[in-house]
Amino acid sequence: MMEKYADAIDRLSKLEPREKTVDAVLRSLKDNPADLSTRLALADLFYTFGELGHAVEVLEQAIQEDPQSSLPHYHLGITYYRMGHLKKAVAMLEKGYGLNKNIAMYLYWLGIAYYHMGEKAKAERSFAELLKKCPQSRMAYYHLAVIAIAKGSHKKSIEYLEKLVDIDSDDTAALYHLAVAYQETFQTTQALATLRRILEIDPRDMRAKRLMEAMNSAP
Repeated sequence: MMEKYADAIDRLSKLEPREKTVDAVLRSLKDNPADLSTRLALADLFYTFGELGHAVEVLEQAIQEDPQSSLPHYHLGITYYRMGHLKKAVAMLEKGYGLNKNIAMYLYWLGIAYYHMGEKAKAERSFAELLKKCPQSRMAYYHLAVIAIAKGSHKKSIEYLEKLVDIDSDDTAALYHLAVAYQETFQTTQALATLRRILEIDPRDMRAKRLMEAMNSAP
C-alpha cells in the first residue's frame, strides 16, 4: 500500500514546518499499513493537504476490503462533496448511513449535498432527521430555517430561528436572518429589536446597520 502513494507520502514527510499529526500518521502507516484507523488517518492527511485524488483511492480501497465498514463511506462521501461530485457524495453517504445510523453527522452532510443539488425537500428531511437525533443541533435549526426562507415560508423559518437563538443568544447570523424574517412577516417592532440586539453584540455589523437604516427610512 505504501508504495502506491510513495511520492505523496514523501511530500508529506518533507513538509516544513512539520505537523505532529503528520509524524504520527507516517509512523503508524509504517507499522500498520493495513489498519483501518491508519488508512483513515492517511486519507485525512491527503484531504487536509489537497491530495483529494489520493484520499479517494485510500478510502475506496478500504471500502473494497471491508464493504460493511461505515467510516470509510463517511469520509469518502465528504471527499466527493469537496470535489464537487455531489451525486457520488450522496450515494456514498446514503450507503454509509444505511450501515450505521448512529453517526448523526451523515445527516448533516446529506442535507448539505442535497441542498446544493437543488433537492430541497430531501435536504429538509435530512436536517429534520438530524434534529430528531440531536434536538440541540444548531446546524439543523439553521439549515432548516434557510430552506424555509428559500421556500418563502418565513413563519416557519421564524420558529427554527427562535429555537436557534434560544440555544445561542449571541448568534448574529441567526439573529440577522430572524430580523429579516420578522420584516418579511410585517413584525417591524420585533425586527428592529432583533437588529438592535445584533449591534449590541457587534456594533460593526454592516448588514444589521443597513437593514435598520432601510427600515427606519421606509415611509
